[in-house]
Amino acid sequence: MSQSIVTSQRLPLIAAVSLLLLGIAGAAFYGWLLHGSSILLALGENGLSWCF
Repeated sequence: MSQSIVTSQRLPLIAAVSLLLLGIAGAAFYGWLLHGSSILLALGENGLSWCF
């Protein structure tokens, strides 16, 4: 019985961490959409495009 109590207490923590990671990934993707072309152009001008 105590095992289900521990599991039920972890569920909100897992959900909160998952939402936080999803938010960070979403912000990074949005930043890539805004600035990705500039990043690639700058890398291409500097000869560093092989890193991708």
